[in-house]
Amino acid sequence: TGKEMAVLDYEVLDGKYAGGSIKWHNIVWDESSEEATQLSLKRFNTLTAALGFPDGTNFNMTLERFVNGIKGKQLNITVDWEEGNNGNYHLTVKTQQELKEKSEPNGVFRPNGTKKATETSTNPFGNSNQSKQETTNPFEQTTLENTDPFAKNSTTIDIPDKDLPF
Repeated sequence: TGKEMAVLDYEVLDGKYAGGSIKWHNIVWDESSEEATQLSLKRFNTLTAALGFPDGTNFNMTLERFVNGIKGKQLNITVDWEEGNNGNYHLTVKTQQELKEKSEPNGVFRPNGTKKATETSTNPFGNSNQSKQETTNPFEQTTLENTDPFAKNSTTIDIPDKDLPF
């Protein structure tokens, strides 16, 4: 777009997905109109408030310096699943809030195929092939001739008491 933008990557710090990442949250600075400028101010003010900066803090710096200055800071984010251009789903940041004690997962899992998140199963791995798998019993008994080493053998097996586990 030719406009300045902050590209933020987030790391999940706690809970079941600790260590996971949410990448490429783009916050664009757009001065093409008064409305675009106000929306840009709102987006950056929301971010700085979530990071705990006091109201009225003056950020008289380049966008690059701003991004470098907030690296490693912690905040809470709300995410949702969005379908990308290639048909794959990825997490996108919807809102930012001040840091809470712990994560509060919303229970929405990755959508399968073209279904919306609310229409999908609760399978967190998005594996739609699970229901299509053939059901076979891997422990099914089969009879094979001459596979029993003790069949038709009249000799006894003597195991000394000292070799028994009981």
